[in-house]
Amino acid sequence: MRESTNRPLAERQQGNESMQPPTKSAPWIVRRISTEFGRRHVKGIAAVRCLVAIWLVIVGSILCASGHWWGALLFAGAALVGSLAYLMPRWKVALDAENAQAAR
Repeated sequence: MRESTNRPLAERQQGNESMQPPTKSAPWIVRRISTEFGRRHVKGIAAVRCLVAIWLVIVGSILCASGHWWGALLFAGAALVGSLAYLMPRWKVALDAENAQAAR
């Protein structure tokens, strides 16, 4: 059965974990790289970023196995994309709170 949505957005349950109100603001770089579309479709963008990170690891592994050691640089890209996929839903709460404060 679904929970009542009378609670504020920041306190609603998302999945199995409860999203707490943000204690810190989002980093400035996140405000620069996030788009309005990305903020509206956080789960879809996170899924695509996870797939890209997996693809980068696979391609990097193939390149390293074939003797092209510069392919290890793709692991750094995969780590960056994977961390963005993991952290963006948490930063979305902070970005929404900042946008709500700016609109007041």
